[in-house]
Amino acid sequence: MSFLRAHSVRIAAVVAALVPLLVARFPDIDWYGLVAVVGALLGVGEVAQRVEDGKTREALHETSPNDALAELHMRLAEYETNHSQAFGR
Repeated sequence: MSFLRAHSVRIAAVVAALVPLLVARFPDIDWYGLVAVVGALLGVGEVAQRVEDGKTREALHETSPNDALAELHMRLAEYETNHSQAFGR
């Protein structure tokens, strides 16, 4: 299941790319079946999009290792601002 979660968009893209290839290879294909496949691909695309959105939401809620550095940088900037005014610069 983790493979599907990690590569859901790629899998949907491969299946979507195969549909025109199959239509070119088998021109006598049933159009009703083709419409069903396209509908299924749209559903798979929606599911893949939701999985990707979930992964993005997860990543946005993680703390960054650079947060501590940013806080240190802000304190240093405040220190420089306060001390540069004391020296008349």
